[in-house]
Amino acid sequence: MVKRWLVRLYAVPRLRGLVLWLLRRIEGDEFRSVTLREIFAKYWGVQVGLYTHGGCFVPWMVDPQTTIGRYCSIAGGVRIVNHNHPLSFKGTSGLFFNPALGLCDRWLVEHHPLEIGNDVWIGANAVVMPEVSRIGDGAVIGAGAVVGKDVPPYAVVLGNPGRVVKYRFPPEVIARLLEEEWWEKDVDELDLAQFQNPMEDPVGGPGAGPMSSASARRQP
Repeated sequence: MVKRWLVRLYAVPRLRGLVLWLLRRIEGDEFRSVTLREIFAKYWGVQVGLYTHGGCFVPWMVDPQTTIGRYCSIAGGVRIVNHNHPLSFKGTSGLFFNPALGLCDRWLVEHHPLEIGNDVWIGANAVVMPEVSRIGDGAVIGAGAVVGKDVPPYAVVLGNPGRVVKYRFPPEVIARLLEEEWWEKDVDELDLAQFQNPMEDPVGGPGAGPMSSASARRQP
């Protein structure tokens, strides 16, 4: 009952800080708070999986119709944009198309749904542009990168414009991890020793460096 009221009270802007403080007292940190996720889905249009934390819980930094998987790490300053300002309108100001700014009662521009997979790490001040519809499981977006196209699973993307510079693991290891879907488990079901040491690469020893261009092309 208390949590239901907190979700309702969040609708009052001046009470939002208090609501979030109470939630931390009741449900603990943002890794596990179910009510915090309900609030961001209801008021911000952002779906966030369990054990994901960081900048995804900062209002206005992630656009509506964004879905973020489990166990993701979203650094401060990350901006996830899935709409554009209208070039065909007489004015491009958000005042004319964003209902939160008070001059219209609904969004007057289209949002492009974005799905971010599980175990994704997005570094500080990275920007994901509206052209992106999918960031694959296990991907890494480097700090300050500007991502303008879809990112394959376990790819590492750096720079502006963002480009895949390597993959975290060889293709056979990536395939195994995608089939395993370890992120569907709760954290207390995981063998933590497997997550607190480098993975053994069956091809070339611990870890994985850049893949050859031929291997990269074989990735989904």
